[in-house]
Amino acid sequence: MMTPTWNTPSAPAPDAAPPVRLLIIAQPGHAQALYAAFASDARFAVQAVATSMDDARAKLALEPEAALIDVVVFKGLPDFANTFSAYRGAAFVLAPPNLSASQADAIRQTSCVLRVVEGEPNFAALAGEFYAAVVARRPAAGLPAVDFANSRELGVAMIGWRAIAVWSPQGGVGKSTVALALALEARARRLPTLLVELAAPDMTPLILDGILPEPNLLTWRAAPTVDGLRSAVQVHRKTGLHILVGFRDPVALGSYEAQTGPAALTNLAYTAAQAGYGILILDVSAPEIAPAALSAANTLVLVARPDTPGVYSALQAVHLVKDVMAGQHAIPPEAIYLVVNRARDTTLRPEEMVRWGKDERRDFPALAASIADDANVELAVNRREPAYYGSDALRGAAFSLAGLTARSVLDVGITTGSLPRLLPPPVWR
Repeated sequence: MMTPTWNTPSAPAPDAAPPVRLLIIAQPGHAQALYAAFASDARFAVQAVATSMDDARAKLALEPEAALIDVVVFKGLPDFANTFSAYRGAAFVLAPPNLSASQADAIRQTSCVLRVVEGEPNFAALAGEFYAAVVARRPAAGLPAVDFANSRELGVAMIGWRAIAVWSPQGGVGKSTVALALALEARARRLPTLLVELAAPDMTPLILDGILPEPNLLTWRAAPTVDGLRSAVQVHRKTGLHILVGFRDPVALGSYEAQTGPAALTNLAYTAAQAGYGILILDVSAPEIAPAALSAANTLVLVARPDTPGVYSALQAVHLVKDVMAGQHAIPPEAIYLVVNRARDTTLRPEEMVRWGKDERRDFPALAASIADDANVELAVNRREPAYYGSDALRGAAFSLAGLTARSVLDVGITTGSLPRLLPPPVWR
């Protein structure tokens, strides 16, 4: 199929119906093109992209309001029917031109299917028709038929969902500091957030007072279900942040199958969504687990130091994501955010670093946030407190980064108030 293109509509008016929460199901190359097109359309909020039958079945647990389905992902009509027999949303199906009339009729028999589009469609017309058909199914007042990740505890209704990998191929750049700060910023906005530590050994129990080495990720591996996740998650007493602790040592990491199986990180992401977490943050410190974490994410926060090794490390990361792993993840180019950490007078300026990166490859990400070197970060770590509360530089970067990485969730999804941040920092003794 050809790459879909259409003119991007203007942002909806304040009283417009909420965007359609969409799941895209297609083979990798086509899925990326569809994602880029629909993500730029203000009428839609893409929740997830699935590139296989098993992937689609897992992501239907997110309860998307609508699904755009490339039928060739499925081996046959029975697999298609079984996958969508209980789906309550609306589906548009893209089918090859050689589909027989009997096969098309069989697809239409699935109750969720509104239309089967055979051959190469007019995507400009299709997008408008799809949006109108889904909105027409909603109950009164233009509200979605199903609220995604509606948290009774926090009173928040989500419009999108983000699995954010915070990563760098380079060690000692402050990945964990940035990941924790971003998680606390999401928590401050009353968003159900889970921070997953992917380190061996994981230092979180040493850094955060009250967090223990167990239960941890291997606890969830023993029972990779929603209930198993809830039993494995620890809640930090002072901040209320939910944390899934990582590995105690490299041996434990070596025993974990992150890429495949029921305890794979992709399944962890789906399970977290089922459990009601609207924001999943993966603190990717163990390099062995980076490909699996990137496969489970739809957003990347790339952390780098403002020096020569930092530039080449960031270039290596971009090469891995965009070239080596192309089609193996759901991270579009516009969802890669560069954070330059620990900038000082003696280092490269953040804009110099970006200019250097773009000289090497034009698709090097733009600067999303820069964090000045701050002694308060180290002081907070030594006190076993989150540096987010002690460093204005870190907190400001987290605030800016949160609005970029999860705009549809963090800026639109709050229903309990209009202020951008709703929870005051805890009082530290």
